[in-house]
Amino acid sequence: MRLQLVEIHDLPSCPPSLRDALTDFLAFIENLAGAYDPVGPLLRRALDRTKARRIVDLCSGAGGPWRRLAAQVGVPVLLTDLYPHRGGATDLPLHPAPVDARAVPEALDGFRTIFTAFHHFRPAEARAILIDAVRRGQGIGVFKIARRAPLEIAVVAFTWLGTLVAAPFVRPWRWSRLLWTYLPPALPIVGTFDGIVSCLRTYSRAELKDLVRGIDTYDWDIGDFRGRWSPLRGSYLIGVPKLS
Repeated sequence: MRLQLVEIHDLPSCPPSLRDALTDFLAFIENLAGAYDPVGPLLRRALDRTKARRIVDLCSGAGGPWRRLAAQVGVPVLLTDLYPHRGGATDLPLHPAPVDARAVPEALDGFRTIFTAFHHFRPAEARAILIDAVRRGQGIGVFKIARRAPLEIAVVAFTWLGTLVAAPFVRPWRWSRLLWTYLPPALPIVGTFDGIVSCLRTYSRAELKDLVRGIDTYDWDIGDFRGRWSPLRGSYLIGVPKLS
């Protein structure tokens, strides 16, 4: 059963430098493992269907998997977030103003993507994200690298403990990240807690099907994927307008 728990870095009171350290490490490990590499072909097919000329990535954090993935999609990528991350792990453009994934500004047209963040939203909010894309006639893809399963929870927890070793190698360099890692070790502790909670909040394939039930003007593709070097099995939901 999916649990609607709270992650520490979701809280408005979370220090921005700690939130940035968390998303920096998340982007680092996603790119290092190539966890989202199988998503490239899925996105290209969806882009061909929609004829979209750019991707608007929502809830981008530090850029997620785009350092590896951007070259695969063949269109420009614009990063957006409710808490815009300055100087993330990619050179991609970042929309400077906060963007709520449930009500994307009309000017930000393009195929919408969400990586490793859809679980943050309650079912009514998650459906509102999908409905907003449909209302604007934009394609949307939701991707998550871990499922709500014991193996995934164990791997995610172990990975966040790895910040104790990996923190000095994460780029861009930040003194604040080292301080949060070692004095005190807030980054591995908070990251482990939030990582476990994120797995418990992840939507299953059946729950994703429930979210799109009745939205009949779109074709919905729901499935699994696994990166070449990743022990985790991810899930995806892709919606595109039906062909006339």
